[in-house]
Amino acid sequence: MRSEKLSGWGRYPRLDCRVLEPESEAEIAEAVVREPAIARGLGRAYGDSALGTELTLDMRRWNRMLAFDEKTGQLIAEAGVALGDIVATFLPRGWFPAVTPGTRHVTLGGMLAADVHGKNHHKDGSIRAFVDWIDLLGPDGEVRRCTPKRNAELFNWSLGGMGLTGVIL
Repeated sequence: MRSEKLSGWGRYPRLDCRVLEPESEAEIAEAVVREPAIARGLGRAYGDSALGTELTLDMRRWNRMLAFDEKTGQLIAEAGVALGDIVATFLPRGWFPAVTPGTRHVTLGGMLAADVHGKNHHKDGSIRAFVDWIDLLGPDGEVRRCTPKRNAELFNWSLGGMGLTGVIL
């Protein structure tokens, strides 16, 4: 646990935050059950949405790409994977994310929490249109797999929910 001054994209406000860099799912669960917490990736959120008044979870260590299907383009990855790393890894292989915001300096978890959109929003929708499932660690410490059909209400609240439904893993 460390203390750090954090801000969002606009660099205001800058708040003194208690920051935890969790190394395991169990550590995240223990933290969110103990006290209110908000997940944070690369800190590019507009405003102060990724600043915990109680506890901020630094998710940048959760940055592994776990599986990729060359036929469908489906990527399974942890929430802390940076968009820039996804593009650098898969563009040379002929793949590019269907939805990208205005910067590559965001994490997958942050993109999902904000339900980001790109220049093709009018045609293809936001990132939620391309998400098969998420694993969400709730304030009770339990992990739930959420899809458009299974735990659908939680899935819909979480994509665009700015981290208020739990920690996207």
